[in-house]
Amino acid sequence: MIIVIGGIKGGAGKSTIAANLAARRSTEHKVLLVDGDEQETTTLWAATRSENFPDKSENLTCIQLRGRATRDEVLKLSTHYQDVLIDVGGRDTTTQRAALTIANLVLLPLPPRGPDIWTLDKVAELLADVRIVNPSLSAWAFLNRADASGTDNQDAMQMISDTPGIELIPPCIGDRKAFPNAHTQGLSVMEVKPHSQKAVKELEELYQYCFDSDIVLNKN
Repeated sequence: MIIVIGGIKGGAGKSTIAANLAARRSTEHKVLLVDGDEQETTTLWAATRSENFPDKSENLTCIQLRGRATRDEVLKLSTHYQDVLIDVGGRDTTTQRAALTIANLVLLPLPPRGPDIWTLDKVAELLADVRIVNPSLSAWAFLNRADASGTDNQDAMQMISDTPGIELIPPCIGDRKAFPNAHTQGLSVMEVKPHSQKAVKELEELYQYCFDSDIVLNKN
């Protein structure tokens, strides 16, 4: 599969989610992780991982791609990998649009905050444009950095459910320190020690949902 971790607002946690899913997937298959963000957060994560934990990088390759060339390069390279995950910047960029034209799925991590949720209409417009070229593109949104309590989570989930062209999926990632702590070490929450059992459980739920062949086939 080709999965874009996308959206049009920075700070939603796209790079962290992309790195964690790629690290988890690489325990089973060869994975290409594409950094399409000018901030190069994913590249830094991968470089830290390769330097400090070279044994964990055997099935995980990270490269940088930008602009329209992203489409052709990913198609060319994808034949060598089981899955491709593409981390794009938090804006409506040429890179993101190029990646979406060839993706099977776009994952939209959304914190339950006003500024993040307010982008949903613009994201829906972007997806509508891309689906002219790639009509089979699935778009799944989930709460990321969700609150431990309060009504913001439910309000955000309702707004996602009401947005045409975007499906709210059940996995939910809490606002946990384990994710940034692992990320700065070039690790996933499943690899860093000590483990945060809640973070591990949440990531595994998201991973299983994204890569469960029956779910993906039924939704496509």
